[in-house]
Amino acid sequence: MPATKAPLGAVTVICGSMFSGKTEELIRLVRRAMHARKRVQVFKSSLDTRCETTVIRTHDDTRFNAVSVPNAKTLESLLEPGVQVVGIEEVQFLDEAIIPLCQRLADQGVQVIVAGLDQDFRGLPFSFMPRLMALADQVMKLHAICKICGEEASRTQRLVNGRPAAWDEPTILIGAEENYEARCRRCHQVRRIPKQYQPGAEGHPPLLNGKHGPKDKRPEKRSRPALPQPNAGNGNPVPATISFADTDNGTQLEMFTEASTE
Repeated sequence: MPATKAPLGAVTVICGSMFSGKTEELIRLVRRAMHARKRVQVFKSSLDTRCETTVIRTHDDTRFNAVSVPNAKTLESLLEPGVQVVGIEEVQFLDEAIIPLCQRLADQGVQVIVAGLDQDFRGLPFSFMPRLMALADQVMKLHAICKICGEEASRTQRLVNGRPAAWDEPTILIGAEENYEARCRRCHQVRRIPKQYQPGAEGHPPLLNGKHGPKDKRPEKRSRPALPQPNAGNGNPVPATISFADTDNGTQLEMFTEASTE
């Protein structure tokens, strides 16, 4: 009788801006696991005070029971023996120790599903999220709808008294519709951006108020030096046997044919 294979663990990261449906997708996957009669536990960061500490909730008020934890160590201490699926809401608010914990659980055959913001309100990577996403087995990048133009949104716009937040404000500010909107790259705004992060700075794409800067100029073609013509031996030059052809990507090809010798 063949040996039973150990369960295959994995880490799935659900990321995106606010209002992109991350919590909804987390709840969907957890409920799917429950329908498959798997043992499930769901946790959330204790920093998320937008609703009761015993539930996670979508923006349209879909709810699911969860345990509030302040850090990865507490979460690990609350894991039940035989748990098969672990869901974590607002994972970006936990400490970086959550990364090795997710890896250990997956190595033990547990399906780990986490949801969180991949960017802060400035449009920069959120804390340890890039590393967690890189080590995950699957990354689901969700998008919202831009509140301004209706296009696909990948960024979170923070508003303070109806105005875009300033760059130097705290990274974490718990809130919902009263403080945040989903925005596309073009409509996303931050006040008092430091010079090194401003559009056009080195390492930053040349984007100004949603409009790209002048198109890069194509490099000017340089004239090639004249090549010596081979002699046929009778004083007359051999017809040129060198040609240059431009390929689609601009690469120059040089083809040489040896002159015949008598």
